[in-house]
Amino acid sequence: MLKGIIRLLFVLSFSTPALAQAQTFNLPEIVVTASRWDEPRADVPQSLTVISRDEIERRGTSFVTELLQTQSDLFLVQNGGAGKNATLLLRGGNGRQVLVLVDGVRVNSPSTGAADLGGLLTDDIERIEILKGPQSTLYGSEAMAGVVNIITRKVVGPPKTALLVEAGSFSTRKASGSLSGGTDRHDYRFSATWLDTQGISAARSGTEPDAYTNTTLSARLGFAPSARTGLDLNLRYVHDRSELDGFEAGVGMVDALNWIQKRDDYLVALRGEIFLLDNYEQTLGLSLAGQRLKSEDPDTLWNNARINTTTHQLDWQHVLDLDRLTLSGGFAYRREAAENKDVFDEAVDNKAGYANTKLRLLDENLILDAGLRYDKHETFGDELTYRIGALYHFRPRDLRIRANHGSGFRAPSLNELFYPFYGNPNLKPEKSSAWDVGIEQDFFAGRLTLGATWFQQRYRNLIQTNFATFTADNIGRARVKGLELTAMARPMDAVLIKSSYTWLDALDVDTQSRLALRPRSKVVSSVEYTFAALSLGVEHIYVSRRLDPFIGRDLSAYGLVNLRSAYTLTRSLSVFARIDNLFDKSYEVAGDFGTPGFAAFGGLKAGF
Repeated sequence: MLKGIIRLLFVLSFSTPALAQAQTFNLPEIVVTASRWDEPRADVPQSLTVISRDEIERRGTSFVTELLQTQSDLFLVQNGGAGKNATLLLRGGNGRQVLVLVDGVRVNSPSTGAADLGGLLTDDIERIEILKGPQSTLYGSEAMAGVVNIITRKVVGPPKTALLVEAGSFSTRKASGSLSGGTDRHDYRFSATWLDTQGISAARSGTEPDAYTNTTLSARLGFAPSARTGLDLNLRYVHDRSELDGFEAGVGMVDALNWIQKRDDYLVALRGEIFLLDNYEQTLGLSLAGQRLKSEDPDTLWNNARINTTTHQLDWQHVLDLDRLTLSGGFAYRREAAENKDVFDEAVDNKAGYANTKLRLLDENLILDAGLRYDKHETFGDELTYRIGALYHFRPRDLRIRANHGSGFRAPSLNELFYPFYGNPNLKPEKSSAWDVGIEQDFFAGRLTLGATWFQQRYRNLIQTNFATFTADNIGRARVKGLELTAMARPMDAVLIKSSYTWLDALDVDTQSRLALRPRSKVVSSVEYTFAALSLGVEHIYVSRRLDPFIGRDLSAYGLVNLRSAYTLTRSLSVFARIDNLFDKSYEVAGDFGTPGFAAFGGLKAGF
């Protein structure tokens, strides 16, 4: 039955209509992550990538992890199939050194320091902004290698209802719906998504599938009492249930028949803004992000846990726009708490003040950016970070040149500080410094864009296990350098070609060995064809060999080919289908963990 549905959807998708209609490709013009306020993307000196809503819809993927895998400068480490724990590597930094935000609210775990992206679905996401390089000046701890800001949808217009149903391989089923609308005075969006899949075995050698179920509810409400004031409320709740596999000494990952993890993630964020003058804006943000995790395995003692974490945050920001000079600054307070039942129950506070300035010169072709931040952490004390950047736009040749330098830090996680027999309350923060230079140029009236960025970054005080004491200690150092190349071409209105390549040299300074799981090369290429109601796409992802010291061997290089298609039947109804891993390649992203083979999915979308 399911195979028949998939075949039908592909037949409909390849039924080319008689009339063609040109479709233009527009990159998002406004971004928020680079300076913490809305600004044209063309004014951003920092290295920034945006995954737009159009791209999200064209790809038709369900998970944020699937979107991030299509970026050559990012690498996802996932412990099994759909919904399993997934952390992000960026410019050599590990998951604890990349700050992940949802609508500006940090979701990195206070317990581990990393953000688990495995359960994030794409249905209510407007865009993802990826800001690369140290960004602690604006965002504080964890923003050592960069910031990933996941921004949810905000819709203004007549009331609209959207529905989606999907089914596919591994007994996957999905349904989602949303209701949205609004005016210049108020807006609203409510959405719900349910996904269930039998999945694959989380253990590479396992035979028992490890199922995953996700229910995501979200609401976004906006109210503007006047032209000078606004209030936004974001609510988000995710409940998921995941079957896991275990580790057996001398064997590796093996089936765990009864290990189940249940998780509740919740986020509440309130943000108010007021223009005291036409050019002076104040914003006050209050947020709570938390997680309740319950791990149960009747067959073992060590797989059972109850962990509750919360992050309370207050941020008061000021932005003063003086024509060619923009001044911004503010105060931030954060309290992180973790309760690991029968293990520890601890919390730490952090206070910070920050300032940033942006200057536009030479008919606004030259943009200078500089910032400074002071953090006061409860355990390790003071930390000062900075950033400087410059962008020059040589308009006669559509040429843009940028350069940046900055510093970052990561506060020790609560596990690293307080976990019994391992934690060390005397830990110092990890620190990083980096610079990058980049160039980007448009040719043929924007039909071809080429870009290149060279970066170098150094890490020190890295927190690792000191095997003399078997506790956490600041004993690690690393050096990272790399090259990012991008190309985008539109030879005709109906065809879009994109390719990106990242070369990375990530080295442990003390052991002179490669950093774990960082590929030296990653290439992502895609071709998209749009002809009136029909959309087709093919992409290839290549990842080179990676060192996995946890299993004592290199992981082989691999290449994956994915296909996607969509067809608009009427103004309110469309069908879509996609194939992942077309040639059923066997590969690993983390040693001994399973990865999906050939998979096909299809569904329908309706909007009223």
